[in-house]
Amino acid sequence: MTVSSPDILRDYPTLSLKERDRRWAAIRALLAREGLDGVVVFGSGRDNADAYLSNEAKGAIVLLTPDEDPVLFLGDVPLNRFDAQSSRWERWIDEWVHGEPIAALGTRIRERDLGKARLGVVGLTSRMVGEWAGTISHTTWTRVLSELPNVEWVDIADAYESIAIIKSPEEQVLLRKAAALGEEACRAFVETARAGGNEHQIAASAFHAIIAGGGWVRWPFMLERAGESMFAWNVPEWFESGGSPRILRPGDTIAAEIFAFYGGVESQQQIDVCVGEPSALLRELESVCVDSYQAGLAALKPGMRFSELASIMEEPLHRSRTWNTGPMVQTVSPIYNSATRLNPGVDPALAHLERLPSGVALDGDFVIEEGHAFAFEPNALRDGQRVCIGGTVLLGPNGPEELNTIPNRLNIV
Repeated sequence: MTVSSPDILRDYPTLSLKERDRRWAAIRALLAREGLDGVVVFGSGRDNADAYLSNEAKGAIVLLTPDEDPVLFLGDVPLNRFDAQSSRWERWIDEWVHGEPIAALGTRIRERDLGKARLGVVGLTSRMVGEWAGTISHTTWTRVLSELPNVEWVDIADAYESIAIIKSPEEQVLLRKAAALGEEACRAFVETARAGGNEHQIAASAFHAIIAGGGWVRWPFMLERAGESMFAWNVPEWFESGGSPRILRPGDTIAAEIFAFYGGVESQQQIDVCVGEPSALLRELESVCVDSYQAGLAALKPGMRFSELASIMEEPLHRSRTWNTGPMVQTVSPIYNSATRLNPGVDPALAHLERLPSGVALDGDFVIEEGHAFAFEPNALRDGQRVCIGGTVLLGPNGPEELNTIPNRLNIV
């Protein structure tokens, strides 16, 4: 099933208090299973773990206990709750405490007679790429331990994120909106390339489409690369170091990984554009990616393991003697990645390197359920060329839903 983007783009959905209560109940059920007296969620990091309980990405600290409403600890007064515009939004957490957050947290925990309790903590570890060691700084955690020396802390980040990763019916509405914005970003990307835009202008058009439609982006904002030969994949050098844009020429490709958010819910799109008729090699690489995408779509169902889905989508790589720089599939979001840099030794273009890129194994495993969402992003490389396609796929009540169409093949301008 493919979602109709124009219908979704006209709506600006939000989450209800019913969804808030569902989330709070899910985390309280986790506390009961783990024998915990509460949880402290540190909201720093790319995915703002506090937002799952508060519906506000403040990078705040949230204390939730089995029987009392959560408290939000902020470093400053949330002025956006008091001006004329504030009434447009329904706040999930009424009680907030400003000032130094760790001291305020310690005071509230002692007031609730939890100074010797067994509390869960979210933030010491994470599934997010680059955040495996967590998002709580050494200084912050040292202060927490000093402030609350008799609390028994239990890291429940993995269990917390495993709950957050499954999209409820209301969250699925937001995901479809996010993916529709990503679709518009892909459309703008292709059209700007067709009009002769340079790589800066093409990337900017994608950002504009997302934000103009009511969405947002988060780090790394966009992975992008343009040129006649490329196998690297990262934030572009001009983003980090400055420099002039690539002026596209016939035979070039320009590709991007787009991170389109709506209401804090992430979607991803892999747009790949060729200037002029693609070479036979590019067509071959595209075929590998399409085969991988279609195989994953046909296989995706509740009850299978993520590792099974990954193996199915990797099979076209092995048959074709190509390799990958990114995962063939990952979750959105928090993120589980399939294996990357599989069999780079098959590529003659890497023979001059002193050391081939090392393989990265499958990052975790789980049983797939209805409500899991994925970035299907098959990519194939050989002889210094790379093709990557795909968008967001939701396992919904009626089976797999393709939420994107434009990025699912190599685009030609």
